[in-house]
Amino acid sequence: MKKLIPIVLLSILFSCEPKQKSAQQEPAATEIADASISSDSSYVFFKYPENGTTVASPVYIEMGVSGMQVEPAGEVREGFGHHHILLNQTSWPKGKVIPASDSTIHFGKGQTDASLELPAGEYTIALQFADGVHSSYGETLAATINITVE
Repeated sequence: MKKLIPIVLLSILFSCEPKQKSAQQEPAATEIADASISSDSSYVFFKYPENGTTVASPVYIEMGVSGMQVEPAGEVREGFGHHHILLNQTSWPKGKVIPASDSTIHFGKGQTDASLELPAGEYTIALQFADGVHSSYGETLAATINITVE
C-alpha cells in the first residue's frame, strides 16, 4: 500500500474549521439528515486533470459542478454545497458527514481548484460534493478519475 504524505498544510489552507488528525485511514462518518439535491441532472466533474493521465506533483486539480451552486460551508441550503477530494476512494455515503483527514480533503471556503502534494504512484481521486455541514450528496454527486503521479 502506498504511503500518503500527510496533507496537513492543505487541511490548514482549505478547511473551514479546525480539524483533529485521526489515526484511521477512513474515519467513521457521522450520520445527519439528508439534504435534498436540486435536480436529478446535477453532477460534478474534473476540469483537470483528465482520467488516465500522468502528472507531476504538486497535482493541480480543477473541480466543476453542474446543477448546483458552490458556496462556503456553514449553512445548509437546497441546491448549494462545496467540494471534497477523496484520495483512493470513489464516493462518500449519502447523508454521512465527510471528516477532514489525510484522505478526505475539504474545500469549505468554496474553492474550485487546488494543488496537492502527492508522492509518486497511482491514485484514484474522487470529487465529492456535500452540503454546508459536509454531509455528502452521495454517489449522485461524485466523480472519479485515476491518475499516475511521476
